[in-house]
Amino acid sequence: MTYTLRELRYVRFGTQDAASSHQFLTEIVGLENAGKKDGSYYYRSDARAYSVNMVAGVTKPAIAITVAHREDLDALEKQLSAHDIASTFGNEAECAERLVKACLSCTAPNGIIVEFVWRPMTSGWRYFPSRDAGVTEFQTVSLRCKDIAANEHFWTEVIGAKVSDWVGDTAYIRLDDKHHAIALYPSSRDGLMGITFNVEGINNIMQNFYFFQRQQLPIVHGPGHHPASDQIFVTTEAMKIAGQNDEPLMVTYATGMLTGEENFANPPRQYRHQPRSYCEWGSYTSVPEFAGDNV
Repeated sequence: MTYTLRELRYVRFGTQDAASSHQFLTEIVGLENAGKKDGSYYYRSDARAYSVNMVAGVTKPAIAITVAHREDLDALEKQLSAHDIASTFGNEAECAERLVKACLSCTAPNGIIVEFVWRPMTSGWRYFPSRDAGVTEFQTVSLRCKDIAANEHFWTEVIGAKVSDWVGDTAYIRLDDKHHAIALYPSSRDGLMGITFNVEGINNIMQNFYFFQRQQLPIVHGPGHHPASDQIFVTTEAMKIAGQNDEPLMVTYATGMLTGEENFANPPRQYRHQPRSYCEWGSYTSVPEFAGDNV
């Protein structure tokens, strides 16, 4: 494949209640309000101009992957076409809304829009959070997949990303030297499941755990330790995604992800599909995708 994928760049989704969703992303998650333009809200978590883009109204959820060169988009278009996957270049207005120089989009088997972007905007200003949650960067997205095999094939054989590990048929997909940027979960439904932000350390995990409790937010997983990626994490959910049967979006804080190419020299590991493969500490979860064969 004659193109270079760089990183997971941003996530984009719609909301029917922009005011409460905005409050959740700023006052609860702790993202920086990076402005609004024509019903499109932007939020920062690091040096990027934004990592979360919320759109008022119904829109298909999308995730963006950066490429190294403009020519990579042309190569991707040919690669997608060779697998009978339609793709579209963004027009000037669409690229301006996304704060990128060029964009190519297609649809993954689970209905998520995948946008390949070139020269996304970086902010010249230091990230200043709405509250001190310890966030250092936008790290991963979790996707639900009714047809897990088709989605894994899309990300690996078509796009060219790599599997780090499997838990049952759950696939952790990496783009660089980090354990994963995308997690694909077998599910009874398709769509965007959750987003993860890296935090400075375990102190932030516990601080945010108690913060969620004080805010009377559900703790749907954790605090826990993920055996495959080596992350310590805690997960909540609150705001709902428009156009996705109003599914609540899970938000995870995590720290300690396995990083370094030397850790991926061997073939991907296969873990059993059981709760302890998603959290070896044994934390309770209300999420069916994490419940393993116990459901």
